[in-house]
Amino acid sequence: MAKTYSFEAEFLAPVAEVWRVVSDTDLIDGAIGLPAINYRDEPQPDGTTRRIASMRKLGIAIEYEEFPFTWVHEQMYEVTRVFSRGPFRTFRHSCELIPKDPEKPELGCTVRTSFTAETGGIFGPVAQRGTRKSVLAPYRKIFAQLDQKLRERKTREKSHTILMQRPVPLTEIDTRDRSEEEARAADFVARARKLLDSPLVDRIGSAVVRYPDEELRRMQPKAFAGRWKTPRDDTLNAFLACTRAGLLKMRWDVICPHCRGDKMNLGSLSDVREKAFCPSCNINFDIDLDRSLEAVFTPHPQVREVPGLHYCLGGPGTTPHIVYQKLLAPGEEHAFHIRLAPGRYRMRFTGCDDYRWFDLEEARNEAPAPAEFNITDTGVEGGDIKAAAGQPLPVKVRNSAKRRVVAVMESVEWARDALSAGELVADQRFRDLFSNEVLAPGIKLAVESTTILFTDLVGSTAMYNDLGDARAFSLVNTHFEVLHALVEKHQGAIVKTIGDAIMAVFTKPENALRAAHELHQQVDKYVREKGHERGCELKIGLHEGPCIAVTLNEKLDYFGTTVNLAARVQHMSQGGDIMVTQNLAQHTHDCEPLREQGWKSQTQEVHAKGFKQPVPVLRFTK
Repeated sequence: MAKTYSFEAEFLAPVAEVWRVVSDTDLIDGAIGLPAINYRDEPQPDGTTRRIASMRKLGIAIEYEEFPFTWVHEQMYEVTRVFSRGPFRTFRHSCELIPKDPEKPELGCTVRTSFTAETGGIFGPVAQRGTRKSVLAPYRKIFAQLDQKLRERKTREKSHTILMQRPVPLTEIDTRDRSEEEARAADFVARARKLLDSPLVDRIGSAVVRYPDEELRRMQPKAFAGRWKTPRDDTLNAFLACTRAGLLKMRWDVICPHCRGDKMNLGSLSDVREKAFCPSCNINFDIDLDRSLEAVFTPHPQVREVPGLHYCLGGPGTTPHIVYQKLLAPGEEHAFHIRLAPGRYRMRFTGCDDYRWFDLEEARNEAPAPAEFNITDTGVEGGDIKAAAGQPLPVKVRNSAKRRVVAVMESVEWARDALSAGELVADQRFRDLFSNEVLAPGIKLAVESTTILFTDLVGSTAMYNDLGDARAFSLVNTHFEVLHALVEKHQGAIVKTIGDAIMAVFTKPENALRAAHELHQQVDKYVREKGHERGCELKIGLHEGPCIAVTLNEKLDYFGTTVNLAARVQHMSQGGDIMVTQNLAQHTHDCEPLREQGWKSQTQEVHAKGFKQPVPVLRFTK
């Protein structure tokens, strides 16, 4: 027999903030003392996946299939579990947010929560009492705590904001004595301070000791920078120093390009392979450095053990970038309205390779047209959508396929806090501190987009003849010093030196252009200040595009057409100028960082060795 237990809680905080905390079922279930859950995904022949969960409560083995959560951003969520072992037959949890005024979500809402438990067997009555005592009452209590904490916040989020971080931490959950961890952490903080004298090192040390386990399992430097309101670059630098000192441990998470879940947690780049499988999405995918490999951090076990436990894996709080999710049976249709913040959103469907895009803009005033999608056995019917942000957008999804389908709408905000492997391996500090982090021999990983910069000294042969080998070699080394410093300053990395030349890599083309400008401004000046009578002039060339990353001579290196063309463009330089391909110019608003510094361009089409067609380039001169 099924029984339903419900309660209502009043919140005065904006709906966006309330949603982020009450939908975080993983954190709440752990906080109220529910047991940790073991999950396994079982891919099915039809392309779908069954999620099986198991746990033990009071010595009783419990196992169930958890169907995908249904939720609509800032409105409701629900989940159904069907049990194969234990005192329950089915268990349904639902939560609905009812705004006090739908047009003014900042005024708060009523949260209505229900638990429907169907039990059986001799332990059925015990399970019903446990639902009231161990689930209903603790949920009511923690919602009251959340309301109080949200009221105490001094800053308020905008309406319908996608909150990637929890607006309030539930620090009172973790009341364990941390004095031993604090003493151990202090030693490693002191070591990290020798590598980088920054208060951010102390802040990371405090987080390692004080933050709850849930916030330390996947520490993302960009997310911490946003939370602390500190510069991202400085925060990453502190994370790298703390890792080198042994306070933190870095790992590489393989990310499914479809669901964005971490499917493998690898301790070293040498463990990465070229392909992976996502059991949740039931798909194989290629691993690349930009989109499917992320660097994350966690406290080093020698300082603090952070168990990798889950209490509720599939809820909206675990994936806050997902604003809508629904499992649709064959022939099922779901219609709803959703209000979203400005930005870009992606609609995806299990078993389909193509996506649909939503672009929501503040300036649009017209009434939104309904967004309608029909999933068939061969694809998706319905086009991309442009609509007004903050207005109720009607959406209808129909499953006309013969298989079950999970429909998902997600914000591209998930990429905001991710530190891609491509970004990190193109960081000079990382390459200096972790030179042993390389790919296994023979492994080739794609890089979707990178900017390659080559430099060379003008007249180096004559310089060696005029100065002699020793003095010329000293000058070259001095010029390498300032090249290293300036490339690092602009978030790039020197991949290798080739005689008197360097090859550098940047993830942002604008940074590469700023570096090129400053190289011309500073290199000759620096060399002369270091006591060399003869200065030096550079030839510089840049190109942007895809390439592959490999390990060569025990270092991470880059190869491909993009690298070859960047080298060819540098050879076209006459010295004192900057050669840029038209492709890079198109990605940087016509090389705006150079034009802001007074550089003028001349467009040319030149023949490059190894390229059949003439290459359009811009020669920038002062």
